Amino acid sequence: MAETIEYDFLYDLPRVDFCGEGLHYVPRMQYGREHPRQFMECIYRDGGRERPVVVWIHGGAWSDENLTLTYRPERLLATLARLGYYVACIEYRLAQHAPYPAAYHDCQTAVKYLRSRQKELGIDGSRIAVFGESAGAHLACLLGTNYNREPEAQVQAVISWYAPSDLMEQAVAEQNGQLHHMVEDFVGGEIAQKEDLVREASPGSHIHADLPPFLLMHGAADELVDCGQSERLYRQMKDAGCDAELIIVPGQGHGFFTGQEYDDAVVDFLLGVRPQ
Repeated sequence: MAETIEYDFLYDLPRVDFCGEGLHYVPRMQYGREHPRQFMECIYRDGGRERPVVVWIHGGAWSDENLTLTYRPERLLATLARLGYYVACIEYRLAQHAPYPAAYHDCQTAVKYLRSRQKELGIDGSRIAVFGESAGAHLACLLGTNYNREPEAQVQAVISWYAPSDLMEQAVAEQNGQLHHMVEDFVGGEIAQKEDLVREASPGSHIHADLPPFLLMHGAADELVDCGQSERLYRQMKDAGCDAELIIVPGQGHGFFTGQEYDDAVVDFLLGVRPQ
């Protein structure tokens, strides 16, 4: 396994007392029984029926046990809940529990679970957006492509914060760098022996004209996942005729975007999305 990476910003995220702010908070909702990590935590407000859904997918190199549900932009998620969204923050199997495609299948299972319980939960199964950062954004982008054609796992919008979208290109460029080892852990073996799987696990390999709307955000100074990954994915989408938006944040490294303008960009994007 690759060494654990230490980031200065990881453990100093602002926490929100969701219940104290008048929101409902469901701490553990099991969406699968194959592994203990197949659960979600949900945040929503009183009132309203057929709420649109935002599924949050945390990052952490597909393997970091510390970057779990608490590693999330809680202030932004609370804002979405107050706006009437049903926010579901999901856990999934990490690479050390099961290699790809386990994490992707877990994310699909979570979407299908929500859709199957839409009446009980008071949500609209035709309006499900996925939102992730880093490794979680990679999984969100894969969900957006729905490359294995699971009808009940289709989503209607994707928000990606600094996703690796071409795992082969990024890992080969780095050779023995951090992301190279992360990708090998993710697919469960040496890249040279699993090239087909690495390409399959790359969202950029599955671009087609019928994708849902995408909002791609990336820091210009990201030294872990080069912002060129999002730039190339955006160009691929536009060339295919997809609805895609790209925001490059000057001076931003690999980490959560801070500032009302970036929260507003997420909110505006979601409010502008219509069911497919």
